[in-house]
This record gives sequence, structure tokens and C-alpha cells, in this order.
Amino acid sequence: MASTERTPLTAQRPAGPAYVFPGVSPRSRRRQIRQFQCCMCFLFSLIVVLAIILAVIYTASEQEELPKVNDPGSQIAVKLPVVPLNDSQLTELLLSEDYPLEDEPITNWGLPNPLMTLLVESERYGRKMLGDRELMEENINSVPVNSPSYRHQRAIGTSAEARKFAKRGYVESQATHYLAKKLNYTKKNERSNVGEGPEIILLDTNPSVNCKKFTRYRAANGTCNNRKHAMTWGTAMQPFRRILQPDYADGVSAPRESHSNRSLPSARQVSLEVHRPSYSTDPNFTVMLAVWGQFLDHDITATALTQGADGAPIDCCVEKEHLHPECFPVPLGTGDPQYDNNNMTCMNFVRSAAAPTGKYGPRQQLNQVTSFIDGSVIYGSNEERQRALREMNGGLLRMFVTPDNRTLLPISTDPNDGCNEVEMNAQGKYCFEAGDARANENLHLTSMHLLLARHHNYLASNLNALNPHWTDEKLFQEARKILGAQMQHITYNEFLPIILGNEIAKARGLSPKSSKGGDLYQEHINPSIANGFAASAFRFAHTLLPGLMRASRNDTSEDYILLHKILFNPYSLWNDEGVDAALKSAADTPMAKSDQFFSSELTQKLFEGSVSLKPPKRCCEPGLDLVSLNIQRGRDHGLPAYHEWRKHCKLPDADTWDTMSNAFSDMSLQSMKNVYNDPKDVDFYCGALSEPPLEGAVVGPSLACIVSDQFWRIKYGDSHWYERTEGPQRFTEDQLKQIYKTTLARLMCTNSDHLEDVQVFVMRKSNTFSNPIVQCSELEEFDFSPWKSTKTIVKVSTAHLSSKIRIIHKNITLQENTTMKTLI
Repeated sequence: MASTERTPLTAQRPAGPAYVFPGVSPRSRRRQIRQFQCCMCFLFSLIVVLAIILAVIYTASEQEELPKVNDPGSQIAVKLPVVPLNDSQLTELLLSEDYPLEDEPITNWGLPNPLMTLLVESERYGRKMLGDRELMEENINSVPVNSPSYRHQRAIGTSAEARKFAKRGYVESQATHYLAKKLNYTKKNERSNVGEGPEIILLDTNPSVNCKKFTRYRAANGTCNNRKHAMTWGTAMQPFRRILQPDYADGVSAPRESHSNRSLPSARQVSLEVHRPSYSTDPNFTVMLAVWGQFLDHDITATALTQGADGAPIDCCVEKEHLHPECFPVPLGTGDPQYDNNNMTCMNFVRSAAAPTGKYGPRQQLNQVTSFIDGSVIYGSNEERQRALREMNGGLLRMFVTPDNRTLLPISTDPNDGCNEVEMNAQGKYCFEAGDARANENLHLTSMHLLLARHHNYLASNLNALNPHWTDEKLFQEARKILGAQMQHITYNEFLPIILGNEIAKARGLSPKSSKGGDLYQEHINPSIANGFAASAFRFAHTLLPGLMRASRNDTSEDYILLHKILFNPYSLWNDEGVDAALKSAADTPMAKSDQFFSSELTQKLFEGSVSLKPPKRCCEPGLDLVSLNIQRGRDHGLPAYHEWRKHCKLPDADTWDTMSNAFSDMSLQSMKNVYNDPKDVDFYCGALSEPPLEGAVVGPSLACIVSDQFWRIKYGDSHWYERTEGPQRFTEDQLKQIYKTTLARLMCTNSDHLEDVQVFVMRKSNTFSNPIVQCSELEEFDFSPWKSTKTIVKVSTAHLSSKIRIIHKNITLQENTTMKTLI
């Protein structure tokens, strides 16, 4: 039947009662509707609950105090957003770790055990390479005398003793290279190295030492400070301690490269981009903070530098065929504002000397001085140097007496010492000798050397007047012991609380009188200076130096001197007011602000020209860049990248640009992005200086971590520490009270020529209320009475003594006879 407009659109209901209609009943429809509604409600509720859970998780991740650490065992590490920590949180994080921080374990030898014949072969190869190097050194030219490169290499001050050790280190390094190549060694990952291997036996091994059980005075070279590690821990001429194992490009000795096996940006490029000039000052502190820091640094670190024949400086900016194997020059790019006009493509840089370890393994570097704050910067770090500086009478140090009866350091007449100038020598003015070869590096440093040498003689003279029966040796050692203790006290009472902040210094036990009872010394603590501390972390003070030094206390005076003009220029000390003027200059000049920026005096004019202010006749080389040299030194030593040090200190990650943004300002981060291809390539020196200082401190968290750990080790790992309560090294309670009186201001007043007044704490800016300028007479004097000897000297005549000896001999003979009769 055909459909029409009237045809029903639904099927016709069949005949029969309505209750048997085959459709859906109203009750069933209502049930289905309720089920659908329940289902929708459940889904809606589930969505709401999930949304709430996600919101809680996200909120917790935003507000947590410390960033979450990804599970290293997971296949996929999901990093949640990290919020920058404030100063109090960073300080709390630093203080949460127990000291000393645990050094990264030494990597075990990653190669098969070599046959004895292969070991002999590799050692023979190492000696051959040393012979070839020495032959080459006899036929290459050195850098011009008194050029910036010459002065720089002389400033580092590598001793003849260190050069002997460096030869052994070079043989070991070359032998390791040879053996690694023979055994097909390849670097496994970005932080791996060949590891510590078998012993390497050379003929000139280290001598042994027999330590006495009780020792009142320190050995000059630091031996026997720790009786279980008498020849190694803290002693001079030993490798630096490694906090993190070295990251060498080849796993053996080649300077660090990018983690992606590419070249790192030139150190000069990093300097120009990240550490560009800035001239802001910190009104709270003075240049004396940096001066003491450098003087202290020279007391505990002295990295040996590779040198040529007879200690000659090496030129690394020459043709390839004349290039020394230990050269690592800094490349200079086009458009350099300082060097482009001089057609220079290279900044001279020589690698640090390799240190002998007695084993195959990655290259290490040599510390020439003791790791203890012991005044070795004044006395030298070996017996020979110490004796050469002594008067050998009355416990005094040798001094040069001027016609006007002032005392200066012994003079240096070596025309090739990198300091002496013909024009000045003709006027009767010379550079000086001291316990450390770097003493002439700058005027303020030389002044500190003179101040402390005079102070030793002040101590020895007063001890002699109090105890005229004491020998020269007794007077010298007692004065040396007191001076070392005073250096320790100034460092921990005046210097470290500024650098680290009072909170960290006190909480870490780095303040005087901070022991919790009992003796401070802990025999298991290794006080040796860390490589990362010496080659990078403790060089932070370079950023504190302003470009202009005030030469007058009068704030309205325009009497200033450029920083580079006081480098290798100690000649003003010959003038009547010279010593006082230098000390006042350091105590009155505001310190540069602590940040990643440097004065152009350091990045363009380091060691430039001659002190006669005339253009150097023998060289046209412009000044060096200290920042470039510091960055290059870190790479030379194989120091791992910045983010690895953050990890060591348990600080939040900084291995991506995102996480690094929480450690730096936007400007600092952008400057790093402009020069580094990858955040994992950032040099430790660059990254650490770019961190904003902690509240109340001069340094940021990474430097606070490394510096505080090192000074903790120096204090608690030194058996001759001045606050010890046990052992013959200790001071009496009354003597210790006098040491606690010590301030650098008091030492300046006592040992200057005409200084009449000074602020109480010279590393801090003078302030009428908290740090006033006072008359020297108002500062407490040192009382020597606790050192008065209580022993009575009995004079016995020769005849009486001979009679006593005869009686004693007779009694011994009778006793022996009686004993023999008894035995028979």
C-alpha cells in the first residue's frame, strides 16, 4: 500500500489491551533516566575530585621549601617547577649538612692491570718525554723581561724545589698517557677519568720522616702536624686535595672541554660578556678586606707553574713548531676592545705544573706551601728558606735599616725578579725579599709583609727582654708561634664573619671560642687545601678590588692612584710616610661591590708597563686580563663545571637554563646564554661569582659552601691550632687571653712608622657609632707577662761540675760491680 500525507509516522498499535503494548513502560523510562543522571553525577564528581587533587599537587610543588629530587631509578624523570629559595632558606640548606663535606671518592683504575714490562716501558717513555721537553726549552726564547707575561709568571713564584717535584709529576703524567693509549682507554662519559692506578716507582722518591711524639713548635714545611699522615696532610710540596674528581677532556690531563665534546668559549670571551667592567662600591667594607684575603691566600696556597730552563718564563704565543707542550694560551677574537689594535690573537698562559702522586692516574697540581695558617708567608715553607730570613740572633728576622733608622724587608738586587726597575735602583730603591716570592706583587701586599715581619721582631724583642736567658732558637719559635696564632685569630674574628656572614661563621664553629667543650683538634680531618678552593673559589676577592685607590684619608681629596700603578711598585715604602700611607689607603678605600663585574684595571691593564710610568722599551704587549687567567686556570686544572659544585653542596640544581634562572639575575643569565652553548658548560668561577651574595655575607651560596668547608678543615684539622686545650702546643689560659685581644688595627698601630689613629676594625668602613676612628693609644696593648719563664737557671762552676761527674761515675761503677756479684 502506497504512503500518503495521512499515513501515520509511527507503527500502528496492535490490537489488544494497552498493558501488553510492546514499547517502553513509563516506570522503565524513569529508571533509565535516573541511571543516566547518576552516571553523569559520578563523572562530574570524579572530574571535580581529580581537579582538586591536581590543584593540591601543583600548589604543593609551588610552595615547598626545597625542590624535589627526581628518582634516579625511574625511567622518565619528570621535573616539577622549582621556586627560587630566599637567603634564609639557602643559609638553612647550607647549615643542614654536616662538616666536613665528604669529598667525591677517588675513581679506581679503569683499565686492566698492566704487565710489568708495560709499566717499565711507560715509565721509560715518561722520562724520554721530559728529556725532549728540556732539550726544547734550551732552544726557545723566553718572554721579554718586565713584560706583563713575564711579570705574571714571576708573580706566581715557582721555587727551585717545586721545579724538581714538577719534573716527576710530568714524567708520571706522560707515563699515564702512554699506558692509557696502550690499553685502549677511552673516556666513558663527561665526568669520568682514567682513575688511580698502579704505583709508579721513580728513583727520586719522597724521603720519610720520624715524628716526635710531643712537638711544641711547627715544622717549617708542615710535616708531622698529623702523625698518621705526617708527610702528606697539609704539608708543603704535595698535590692539592680534590673535592670533585677532575674533568679532563681525555680523562688524563687535557684541559676541560664542553660536555658535548666541543670547545668551550674562549675565557676572554666569557670575561668580556659576563664579567664586564663595573665601578660600584660597597660602603660597608674597605680594601683591607681584600688585602688580608690575598695575604692569607698566599699563606695557604701557592700553585706551582710550569717553567722553562732554569726557571725562565715560557712564551705560548709563538709559532706552532716552537710551542711548549705545557702551553694553553687564551684565544683572542676579532673586535676585542683591548687587544685588537695590537694585532694579538693570543693571551699568554702556561699550565700549572703537574704534581707527583706516586701512582698512575689523572693529572694533579702542586701546592708549594703548607695548608695551615702558620705564617709561612712570612717565614717560608722549608727550613732552608726560614734560616736564610733569620738574623740568627735574639730570635729576629733580617731587616734592612734605612738611613733614617726605619726597618724594611731585606732587599732584592735581582734585576730579573720581575719587579726591580733600573731607574728606581739608580735612586737606591729596590724591591724586597720575604718568606713568599709573591711579596712584591702589589704595594698593599708588600706593606702587609713588612707589617708582619716587623711584628715578629717586636714579639721576639719583648720576649727577649722578659726572658734574657732564652736562646735565639727559643725566642724565634715562640715569636713565630704567637704570630701564627694572631693570624688565625684575625682571620676567624675579623675576616670570615664578613665573607661568610655572622650566622654561617658562628653556626659552623668558625668564630673564636666556638668549641663545645673539649679539645678542638680532630685527627681524622684532612686540612689540605682543595684544588677548587685554590684555583677558583678563593679567587673571589679579585672582584672586590676597585679601579681607584684613595691615597688620602680626607674624603674631599682627589688624591687617588690607579690600581695597576701599584702592581710591582713597592718603591713608595722607601719614603718616610710610605708605609703609613699604604696602610691608610687600604683601610680608607671603599671595597668594590661583590658581584661578577670587574674593574678594567684588572681585565685590561694587569701587570702593564713599568713603574717608571714610561712606555716599556722591550715590549709592546698590553696588560693581561685577570678574569681570563682565572677561568683558564680552572680549565687547566680540570675543575668540573659550575652545576657540579652546586650538586656537591646540596644546593638546588643549576644544570638547565630554567633551573639556572633561579640562581642568577635575568641580566647575568642572559649574558651566560650569549656565550655558553649549554648550561652544563658554565665555568665554576663564572657561575659562583654571578650568584647574588647571601644576606650579611660577601659571597653567594656556592662560594660560602666551599670556603666555609675549607676553613673548617684548616681549624679542626690543625694539631697546632691556637685554641687547643691539650698537647704541648697549647697556650696557657692567660696567654690565650692576650691572643684574643689581637686586632689588625692594633698590629698596624704597633708596627707602622707614624700612624696615630685608625678605626677599630680596619676591614670595615669607619663609622662614628659602630666602628669609630680611635687613637692608637686607646687600643689594648699586648701583655707579655704570661710568657715570663718560671724556670731558674743555676750556674755551676766547672770544678764543681767535674767533681759531680766523678762521683756519679764512681757510683755507677760500684752499682755495676754489685750487680755482677749478685748474678754470679
